[in-house]
Amino acid sequence: MTVPSQMSLRRIPEAMHLQVRVAYATSWEALIDTHTRQALQFVTEFATRIPVLEGLDLFFRVTAVPEAMHEVVRSRTLTALDLKTVSHPGEHPPLTGWQRLRLDLVLEHNRYRRRFQERTLELARMAGARAAEAVVATHVENALELAWLLKGVMAVNAVTDHYLREFGLPAGAAQMVMQRVQARVAGDELTAQDDELPPPGFEPTPPERAAGFPEPATDGV
Repeated sequence: MTVPSQMSLRRIPEAMHLQVRVAYATSWEALIDTHTRQALQFVTEFATRIPVLEGLDLFFRVTAVPEAMHEVVRSRTLTALDLKTVSHPGEHPPLTGWQRLRLDLVLEHNRYRRRFQERTLELARMAGARAAEAVVATHVENALELAWLLKGVMAVNAVTDHYLREFGLPAGAAQMVMQRVQARVAGDELTAQDDELPPPGFEPTPPERAAGFPEPATDGV
């Protein structure tokens, strides 16, 4: 994903370059806000399992935050933390004294720590999926705002394709965004087609003719 100032204005009328550039920047900020809110929720929920800084690193591992947004999302997440209320991970019970000499206890202790780490990663991936859904929802709203801005200039599908390309969404996420945008505008688009007038001299085919019924017989034939 490139930064808003470098996103393309190709096929955009020159008179609308400023408005579209503002829309790019607004969409960018909306995505940063979504990533930050998800990161803050993530590190808060995982604070009882791992330290906050490790939790933030884990968030970036399981969530597709664009590289260009990493630093600002990290900074905004940390500045939004309430250090007085944030939890701290509990200590794992250590082996002491003679316990460290018993191989069975050492192995069980290691297995416990490994299960804990595996469970943490499993939960993190679930939270990452939740964050991905929130990001897709933000992309949908961004694409719809751009489509509204360019209404009458570009078709909705064309605007959405343009948005997806400039914001560099991978194929799977792009398909989800496109489908949801189409679902949101379907009603308006279907209503709008009723207002489309045929070109001059064109007579639309009657419904019975379009359905394949024979023409009625005329007198004298």
